[in-house]
Amino acid sequence: MTFSGSARMVDTKVFGHVRSPRVLLVEDNTLVALDLEDILTGYGCRVIGPSVTVREALDALDREEIDIAVVDYLLKDGEAAPLARALNVKGIPFAICTGAGVTELCSLYPNTPILAKPYNPDDVSIVVNSLIASRLAGS
Repeated sequence: MTFSGSARMVDTKVFGHVRSPRVLLVEDNTLVALDLEDILTGYGCRVIGPSVTVREALDALDREEIDIAVVDYLLKDGEAAPLARALNVKGIPFAICTGAGVTELCSLYPNTPILAKPYNPDDVSIVVNSLIASRLAGS
């Protein structure tokens, strides 16, 4: 599924009285990571990362409490498939980000939101809100 359209700020009170959703950000391009981090923090999320490799992301997943994740699929140390598996095992909803190969990723991960680069803040909000809803639903 790909997303476009107008969106609103993320509901930051859904995980407790005032706790912001903790988003694992995995992106190896510094400028793209900074842009996405600005978008996420602007929507009230607490960003964990950015991690630039699968290994860094897996380490963060082990040591941090993560609610949802936004993951670039092609990283410095390879494809993020091992991270996707680990997120699934832990029941953490995630979106995959890519600059290419959307069709292939949609077939590999049919129930996972795909964010196309460059990021549109409205699309990010829609995806993050859907991930939060999924997490709250326990799926």
